[in-house]
Order: sequence, then structure tokens, then C-alpha cells
Amino acid sequence: MEQVRLNEDLGLSYPDGFQVMSAEELSKLRFSGGAPQWCISDPERHMILSISWKKVNGLVAKLLSAKDIAKDTEAKLSRPMKTYGYRMEDFFELELDGKSTAGFLYRYTVQGIGMSGKTLTVKNGRTIYYIYFYFRTAARKASLETLDEILDSVRWTGAAK
Repeated sequence: MEQVRLNEDLGLSYPDGFQVMSAEELSKLRFSGGAPQWCISDPERHMILSISWKKVNGLVAKLLSAKDIAKDTEAKLSRPMKTYGYRMEDFFELELDGKSTAGFLYRYTVQGIGMSGKTLTVKNGRTIYYIYFYFRTAARKASLETLDEILDSVRWTGAAK
């Protein structure tokens, strides 16, 4: 297992087989809203995990819940993904090291290959984190187990904990 701390706030571990993607690799991919701040991939298992974050003002941080942010993220993601047959499957809520998280599961098709995604949003103080996980639908069970393993390792290490 590799360990990483992102934004001096979010610590997590990820299994062997994942590699941190270079700027060149990221430039070849299309991400809604631009390239993530951190991204890993496991080419053998056809999985990508990306994490982005942004700081918001205090009022916005107090007013928005993780569920509000997830619903807004889903609406923004669904528009450009319609080209790929985007189908939202389910909204969900869970906790990451004591923080309320909300997200959604969806499917789409790229070059004739069935793909799935799981997106989570979480607030830590005034920072909103966006976690995107992409995988082949055919490997759904094993891929989601891998994501659960990563999410179980999340530890908030910053002052906003």
C-alpha cells in the first residue's frame, strides 16, 4: 500500500498496481471541469481515481451540505456525459473518517466499452473535495471493493478536521 497526503489535509492509502499519473498522461484524458489536482490509475485493472479540491468562502461552506454539492456535481457532470449515454444509477451518503459524504453512481459507454463511475463530495472546513472513480462496468464488484479499501483508509489530518 502506498500512502499520500493531499492538500496537507487528506491522507489516504492505495493498493499496489496504482501509479500517480503524470501531467502528460492527464493531458490525454478529458475531465469535466479540468484536470484533477491528483490522479492515480491502475492500467491492468482499468481503474482511475482522481481527487480535486477547492476552498470556498465561510458562508458557502456553512450553507452547503455534501448532499447539495453532490447534486450540483451530478447535474454538471451529466450534461457533457450525455454524449456517452450517461445514466445516473443512485445517490448515496456515507462517512469518511467522521465527515459526511454524498455522491452518486453512474454508467456510460466509451468506444463501445461499458464504463461506470462513482463520485463523492465531502467538505472539510472550507475545503470541498471531489473524488471521482472510473472503472469498467464488467469489473464492477472488484473495482468497487478496491474503492472501498481506499476510502476506508481516508484520514483527515488538517486543522479543519
